[in-house]
Amino acid sequence: MTSVGDVAATFQGAKLVTATYRAGLGLHAGIETRSATASFSNGRLELWLATQAPGLARTAAARAAGLGEDSVVVHPMLIGGSFGAALEPDIAEQAAILAVKLRRPVSLVWSRGEESLHDHYRAPAVAKMTARLAPNGAILGWSAKIAAPSTGAEMARRMMPGLATEAALIGVRGDRYAVAGATPAYRIPAYAIDHHPAEIGIPTGHLRGGAHGYTAFFTECFLDELAHVAQSEPMSFRIGMLGSAPRLARCLSTAAALGGWNGGVAGSGQGIAAHAFRGSYIAVVAEAHLGPDQRPVVDRLVAAVDCGAQINPDIVRQQIEGGLIFGLAGALGASTGITRGLADARGFDTIALPRLADTPDITVELIRSEEAPGGVGELGVPAVAPAIANALHASTGFRIRNLPLRPAA
Repeated sequence: MTSVGDVAATFQGAKLVTATYRAGLGLHAGIETRSATASFSNGRLELWLATQAPGLARTAAARAAGLGEDSVVVHPMLIGGSFGAALEPDIAEQAAILAVKLRRPVSLVWSRGEESLHDHYRAPAVAKMTARLAPNGAILGWSAKIAAPSTGAEMARRMMPGLATEAALIGVRGDRYAVAGATPAYRIPAYAIDHHPAEIGIPTGHLRGGAHGYTAFFTECFLDELAHVAQSEPMSFRIGMLGSAPRLARCLSTAAALGGWNGGVAGSGQGIAAHAFRGSYIAVVAEAHLGPDQRPVVDRLVAAVDCGAQINPDIVRQQIEGGLIFGLAGALGASTGITRGLADARGFDTIALPRLADTPDITVELIRSEEAPGGVGELGVPAVAPAIANALHASTGFRIRNLPLRPAA
């Protein structure tokens, strides 16, 4: 999908470093299950629901009920946690059909089990990572071959039918949404990012962070592996390739200073990762170890953020802290297996969400900047899992290449 230089020529006849990474289905797991209230009277349908896309909900409800859009009114309500789930209009469609057929007001609430069973999950993905190192440890070539469902095309087809055919959305080189964030922010002479569409028979959708939630995991963990192969300190290894991205380099050095970074040496339990997203930059230092039950325990997260000019720093900090916790949930759980086409997860008790007792000490440093404001709503999510995975490697010497992080996987 994206390439710079001649990767094939760079790899030809060279000794290569390879690794395969995997990410499982991601659950939205909002505290509030999806719900809608609908009333149909005198040919007019009104809906009250929590939605991130009221226009799409109105169109979908009208189509499902066999009405014109001018006969449907949607009242958007506050959302008790969504993380992308409320983009989907299915609850609006169901409430609309019931209200029109029953000719009476309807209040529809999904149970927790239904919320898991009918989720549009973040897509699973598998990445074959390959790189060539120069004798001095510099990365000469980089390849990421990522197999994942074409979620971008799937969402467009499901929510905006008639806009474009799926083939046109995917194109001949893959679905850009499915590999968003996979292009390294680092200076690499030759690299190639390839998407291999995967049909899995399970609906997928947007989850906070999107594909960045797994592409950052692939990239930043593999960079950590390359740093160890090159016998280089992981932070310096990254900064040495960021001459054209000084804002990300500053985030790395700031997070390292605040986190007491000691180089991520064996036994330290420290890991570092960085990511660029929607015009903003973040670096995360994590301290983690394996508990007595061999499950990861995260002791500390330190994040340095450059999101440009900050209109309301308190809101920025809250968004980053929330994103870090969301990324922590994705690193430790918030996933499900599938049996006979149905999600195994039915409630919060089975998906290892972090509780207050599991929440690490969190430090967020906002770097002053006069650059144009960037996005922060999803910025805190992607770098958390790789920072924790790298910390666990420093703690145990064992490299976990699966998300959620499971030592036995």
